Amino acid sequence: MAKTKVAVFFGGPSFEHDVSILTGLQIMQVIDITKYEPMPVYVDIDGNWWTGKALLNMKNYPLTEKTKATLSHITIPVGAKSSSPRFTISNPKFFGKKFIDFDIAFFAFHGSFGENGPMQGIMEALNIPYTGADISSSTLYMSKAETKAICRNLGINVLDEVILSKPNITEKFNIADMTKNLKVKFPAFVKPANLGSSVGISKAKDKAELQSAILNVFKLDNTVIIEPFVPNLKEYNVAVMKNLDGEIITSVIESPVEKHEFLDFKDKYLASDGAKKTGPAKLAVPSEGLLSMGREYAPKMTKKMKDFIENSAKKLFEYMGATGNPRIDFLCNSKTGELWLNEVNPIPGAFAFYLWERSEYKINYAKLVDIVIQNGFKNFDARQKNIDLKSSASVIFKK
Repeated sequence: MAKTKVAVFFGGPSFEHDVSILTGLQIMQVIDITKYEPMPVYVDIDGNWWTGKALLNMKNYPLTEKTKATLSHITIPVGAKSSSPRFTISNPKFFGKKFIDFDIAFFAFHGSFGENGPMQGIMEALNIPYTGADISSSTLYMSKAETKAICRNLGINVLDEVILSKPNITEKFNIADMTKNLKVKFPAFVKPANLGSSVGISKAKDKAELQSAILNVFKLDNTVIIEPFVPNLKEYNVAVMKNLDGEIITSVIESPVEKHEFLDFKDKYLASDGAKKTGPAKLAVPSEGLLSMGREYAPKMTKKMKDFIENSAKKLFEYMGATGNPRIDFLCNSKTGELWLNEVNPIPGAFAFYLWERSEYKINYAKLVDIVIQNGFKNFDARQKNIDLKSSASVIFKK
């Protein structure tokens, strides 16, 4: 039986570019090669697409011009129907092949470009199967403001927030004037509305730090969210997906063990010596994805707290179309037990496999990747439509 050809996309013009490389390499290292034939598709910071064996070796990042010379520069043909999805090789070697066929796009992106809808839109426009959340849910998940609005409509508890939009770049603005009438209780957390991996998040203890934090976020995002500080802060995370029977299930709940009051990008990915460069035979990152975090699995909590976390995750996931494998993060005041849904990670680092392998379902990384791929094909089948103009009574032009 022919293997399913899986094009694993990673990288991209995103602030989370390097984190995505780690996830992409992991996927290709754990995928079941008895069923699947993985193909790396690296999207560089300028948006160029590359494939080739050199991409499997972590030592080759960041790519040099010498390394790029060994790779194939690829694109996807638009407006040309073929029997299966295919890449066009724009720099074919002499007498080399000009096309590479594949069956499904596996997205290992993080952040803007690949996690928030654009790449999903490309694949749907070209009628190509892809993994993960669909266009609309990807876009909404990545917007913390939109996610919170949806949660409120669903009766899911979220923190109050103040939202600021970046002024038009042609306008001059004074940060003191912008923050003059803000009703913010200090300390407060300031974060980008549309980024993940804790990029750009900071704690402001007074008006001066608030203004500085807002200006820093505006370098990364056009929208700032300001939220109140949660005393006695404890975080909880849970992953959610559909199993192959179509049932919505949740993983084990984890509680990150923080070294600081909150986890920023450095805490998550750059602790100690950061990611060690390894050859293609070893995992790109440690088994649990994040380098410095201790984790408490199935932490002690009341039944009410556990039910809130699991039911909120399922309710939001179902409302958003029940596609993909997001991880949903919660904040808690550990003394009062009060909980708030914080944010959604549409494509979590390492696909949150460590939550699934410790869940009651005992799903290891390779099996999780298999489920993600099969669900991608199921979502593709569900999107198929037979466009029959006559039966729709929408014909204007007739023979």
